[in-house]
Order: sequence, then structure tokens, then C-alpha cells
Amino acid sequence: MAGSPHGTDPTDRPSRYEEFFLGFVRGEGATPLTAGLWLLGTFLFTALFVTFVGWQVWENHALETRGRIAEARVVRASYEGRGTALNIVYVTGPTGTTAIVDNPVGRPRAGDVIQVRYDPRHPTNLREAEAPIWRWLDFLVTVPPAVAGCLVVPAAWMRFRRRLREQHPPPPRLIP
Repeated sequence: MAGSPHGTDPTDRPSRYEEFFLGFVRGEGATPLTAGLWLLGTFLFTALFVTFVGWQVWENHALETRGRIAEARVVRASYEGRGTALNIVYVTGPTGTTAIVDNPVGRPRAGDVIQVRYDPRHPTNLREAEAPIWRWLDFLVTVPPAVAGCLVVPAAWMRFRRRLREQHPPPPRLIP
């Protein structure tokens, strides 16, 4: 095997892990600067999606463990556009508190009284009582990018370190 131009071992080749997860991005990371920018962007993107997943898990866990049932009056119902929502005001529980129910299970109209499950510490964190607590569609949108980022970030880190080693090779070792 031939050594690198700097006289070091060929250990500075990309690892199979790095080649696999970064193989679809050709031409990126050719220098330490572009590899570092790619690493930073990937890390920020991954952190954003991991935060979304963590926030949803935290809210759903709170509803599951300490959720209470209350009645709420629908002030306004919106079934237009991409998402449906209900503006509600609590009749029992945290009386007078207003909140928004996203993607309601039923189609109540303004003035109807519905049952909701709410978090007593954060009454605006709620779902309709008959709605499932875990909304799998939210996870299908956020979990794959979070998992992909968690796989790509270490590969980008490995490439960034390899590019730094290539730019600043270690001094040759003298054999006594």
C-alpha cells in the first residue's frame, strides 16, 4: 500500500461508517472549513428535530401521568385550511382559562361543551378526552430526521477531524 503524500500511514482514509452516511453528499467537506460548516449545519438541524421530539414526548408524558378531565366550551371552531383548531374556555377545572385544541377528533361547533384532558401545571397543554394521547403522525414527521441526523453528525465529525489531520499532518516520527 502506498502512503499518503505526507508520509503517514493510510489510516487517514475515510472509515466505512463515514463513507456510508456521507456518501450521498459528494463534494462537500473537501476542506476543513467546508467539513466544519457541514458539521455545524447538520448538528443544528439534528438538534432542532431532537428538541421537537423531546418536547412532544414531554407534553404527552405529562398528559398521560398527571392529566385531568375537564369540560370546556368551544368559543370558535375552525375547520378551514390545513389544520383544524378549536378555541376553548374551561368551564370546570381551571375555570376561565382559554386554550386551543389542535386537530380535534370530533367536529363541535361554537357553543358546544366538550371534555378535554389537560395538564394541571400547564392548562394550555391539552387534548380532547377521547383523542389518543400519542399522535403518531407528529412522530413520523420528526423522528426520521432526528435519527438520520444522529447518524450523520458522528460521520460529519469524523470527516471534519480527518480533514484537520490532512491539513496539519503530524511531524514525522524519528526512529532511534
